[in-house]
Amino acid sequence: MPITLNLMSALPQCEGEQWSVDAPDDLAQLVALVLVGQAFHAALILVGTQLAPPKITAGLKDTLYKDLHPTTEKGIEHRDGLLFEIICWVAARKGKTGDEKIDNSHLKATNQGTDGVKITVDPATKTLTKATVYEYKCTIHARQKFQSQVLKSFREYISGKRDNQLAQAVLALLESYGFNGYELKTAYDTLIQTRPLAFEASLTVSPSQFPAAKCVALFKDYDSLQVALDKRGGNTLPLDDVRAWFADFADRVWARISTFDV
Repeated sequence: MPITLNLMSALPQCEGEQWSVDAPDDLAQLVALVLVGQAFHAALILVGTQLAPPKITAGLKDTLYKDLHPTTEKGIEHRDGLLFEIICWVAARKGKTGDEKIDNSHLKATNQGTDGVKITVDPATKTLTKATVYEYKCTIHARQKFQSQVLKSFREYISGKRDNQLAQAVLALLESYGFNGYELKTAYDTLIQTRPLAFEASLTVSPSQFPAAKCVALFKDYDSLQVALDKRGGNTLPLDDVRAWFADFADRVWARISTFDV
């Protein structure tokens, strides 16, 4: 597989994984498919099903070339954030079970809204049992981002300040499970009143050797959320040079997109 998810607990702060990209060109193929609007195709590849390469328009190719080759520092940060978000989506899809559904990755970098949501359901009773909120940060300042932005966002979900965003994402996924209106209303009530929430943070870190002790320091204060340990996840993608790695990865993604027929 293009990315390996290695268990890496950061107790007592959280459970989690440390990721390694074993086949960057294969991962670039998945990211390229998501960027052209074929997340379903990428998901099929993850379970071993292959389809013919997609056809896209010349206009979309031109847009994606510019998106993958920004000329400003802010543009580079947005590109890297988007690519990392899709990598996180691939990791989440790879780790999901049959009773879980994950929303699709965004197609543009965003600093607002929900980075990602996963729902867990009881298929026998068609009830919502858990909603996992994801936060993704592609950064060279992982500890600062976790402390000032990730924890802040998670606290907003816990307090109910972002219930509208959360409910919209969760109910859309439940509809894809075939929930009817009554079941959706029941799930909404469960989400808002019982609040079966879990949280998962994924960040780029440096250097490429990033042992468990560093993960514990990175995720310090995660336990201040006062949610159960099994509801707190923390994942790391260690890289020696985050910006250089993503610049190279963007070229690999473009190399795949450039082969798609128009």
